[in-house]
Amino acid sequence: MEFTWTKQMSVGNATLDSEHQQILSLVKEVDRAISARDILLFAQTLDRLEDVTRKHFAYEAKIAQAIDYRFEQHNMEHQYILNEFTLIKDELAAQQGKWSESVAEHYFHFLSNWATEHIHSDDMKMKASLTTYPYDFKPDVPAG
Repeated sequence: MEFTWTKQMSVGNATLDSEHQQILSLVKEVDRAISARDILLFAQTLDRLEDVTRKHFAYEAKIAQAIDYRFEQHNMEHQYILNEFTLIKDELAAQQGKWSESVAEHYFHFLSNWATEHIHSDDMKMKASLTTYPYDFKPDVPAG
């Protein structure tokens, strides 16, 4: 499975592309933590991945709204992934950080499959709309 972002993975927006690069990099870090059998690093990296993913999903929703892209199904998929992060973290806590290698590998495969599918399938659907805007397009941010 490829975890190096390439130009073919571009969805036509600089911020989304950058966030996808971050997500792929963090998935690689999860793999390194599992390989090193470092449950603490795994938990910390999982927290960072969840944080980056939450911000990414929120930004995607803003962009979708700004470009009038139908986002309901996409948003449901986001909720599913966020729920999975919660389940993974709850299980890690319940096991007091003492996971078997097979359980950690299972979650790595889940996260890696999700990350690549998210970019190649889900977000690529927005590319046709996004490429009608400048690559550095950012949705208006309401004053607050």
